[in-house]
Amino acid sequence: MPYIKKENHIKVEVFEGVTRITLACGKDVLLARFEYKKGSRVPPHAHAYEQVTHVLKGKQRIIINLEDKREDFVVEEGDSYIVPANHEHEQITLEEAVTIDSWSLAI
Repeated sequence: MPYIKKENHIKVEVFEGVTRITLACGKDVLLARFEYKKGSRVPPHAHAYEQVTHVLKGKQRIIINLEDKREDFVVEEGDSYIVPANHEHEQITLEEAVTIDSWSLAI
């Protein structure tokens, strides 16, 4: 379906204080809005696809384990970041946050 009305967006609490709203999901790309309560965490995890994130609101600490180093940085409104495929990463919400995330599901 090429058109998804907002009342048809699927909303799921994926971790305590972390809600994913799927905006659109095609064969190869997924687009989602995430809403994070202050203090919420996305535990360390990895997936076989690249992730691109843009911060609409708030502040988060992002930790990404790359092959030769560990990236540890804080993002806030207007910032973006990329998580390469198959790399463990986690998020800690320092201030209530909202992000838009996209994944390339084609592997």
